[in-house]
Amino acid sequence: MGISESSELQVNFSRPSLFYYAGEQVMGDISFQNTQDVVTVGAIFLEAIGEMGYTTPEIRQYLDKNGNARTEHYTKTHIIPFMKIRIPIVQASYGQVKISITNK
Repeated sequence: MGISESSELQVNFSRPSLFYYAGEQVMGDISFQNTQDVVTVGAIFLEAIGEMGYTTPEIRQYLDKNGNARTEHYTKTHIIPFMKIRIPIVQASYGQVKISITNK
């Protein structure tokens, strides 16, 4: 679902590049600020998504407004997700359905 307007979330990674190799450790800080008195949630988690990307040259042919044939060369980007890991940050305890986070 994502974060609502009642909260602010900031994620800072320990290095500027968001490209990581397999087996490499990802480190950073998560800052969560509740702007309401109480926010009730089922869980808070991060998702790590691995994607592979590549480009291919493409040619598109079309007729312009005068009826003349035109050729357009462009680069098409392909993104293939191959991994999705959900990392729990806060979860309700056994027997609880939701938890409340208060603004102190």
